[in-house]
Amino acid sequence: MKKAFSLLAAVSIMLTLMCCADSRRGTEPQSLHFEHQPANAVYHWKTVFNPTIYEKEFMKKHDIRRLYLKFFDVGVDNLYDGRGVQPVPIATTIFKDSIKHLGEVEVVPVVFITVEALRLEQPLAERIVNRVEAMCWAHHIAYREIQLDCDWTRETRPLFFELCTEVRSLLRERRKGLSATIRLHQLRDTLPDIEYGVLMLYNTENLRNPDVKNSILSSNVVKEYMRHVEADKHLDFAYPTYEWTLLFKDRKFKGILRPGDDTNVDCNLRHETSNYHEIIEAKRALRPSLKDIGYPSSNIIYHLDSANLSKYTDHEIAEIYRP
Repeated sequence: MKKAFSLLAAVSIMLTLMCCADSRRGTEPQSLHFEHQPANAVYHWKTVFNPTIYEKEFMKKHDIRRLYLKFFDVGVDNLYDGRGVQPVPIATTIFKDSIKHLGEVEVVPVVFITVEALRLEQPLAERIVNRVEAMCWAHHIAYREIQLDCDWTRETRPLFFELCTEVRSLLRERRKGLSATIRLHQLRDTLPDIEYGVLMLYNTENLRNPDVKNSILSSNVVKEYMRHVEADKHLDFAYPTYEWTLLFKDRKFKGILRPGDDTNVDCNLRHETSNYHEIIEAKRALRPSLKDIGYPSSNIIYHLDSANLSKYTDHEIAEIYRP
């Protein structure tokens, strides 16, 4: 774990030398005109990249041109080296298939940042960018942008905004862009230093609340937020296509039921789905002012998983992707 951020160290050194060589040229502009074109897109949020035949055909059938692929999380760990708790990469995606088998698809590396890692106030920007570049080099992925995902609050907002500014500066030197996920409650603030955001229209309510009917998506919650928000950055929109079963005992949240878990537990179960009609109602609730910032918004499905996607008809998927 001591050298967790040094994945493919030789590759990182090579990339550094290449960047230094580019900087010596001195003739290339450092500014970036980032063009983010609208496209059908989907998230990949598994720790193993090995899409099924169904998932590959799904992408072709629905003309999916952009894949937001989680590369790793940044969490915290005690490294036992005298420095105490430090930010480290965890849950790194393992590639068992090649990106090239998806055809002409743009890959956007996504890095999830925990608030615990942010609170350590350690330098993260360069380590994140270098690690993403090393993984892209190792797996033959050409990327145009990196996306940061973080459930920042008012307390951790300055830390995340500073991280975005630092990462964006590094990416602009490489003529690449930065995006970030945006949760509904985060729309109450100005957005970080990014090219655009992806508004996550899922996990709209607290799953730990025993009185909530469906924490995955409530179009009424979306409508309520839309009455009071504006956006100072372009937004794309991500919709859920997953389901889960939550466990409660004595009205206290106990966890999420995993496949293979014993269903005869002494708990109350609440099964939640991503209801198609709720998704369409949430789309209708979006304020036009959130869409008309420079260019059309993209619709994104969360996430690429045949077990859940197969429960929707082709017509329903087409309607979710419809501009």
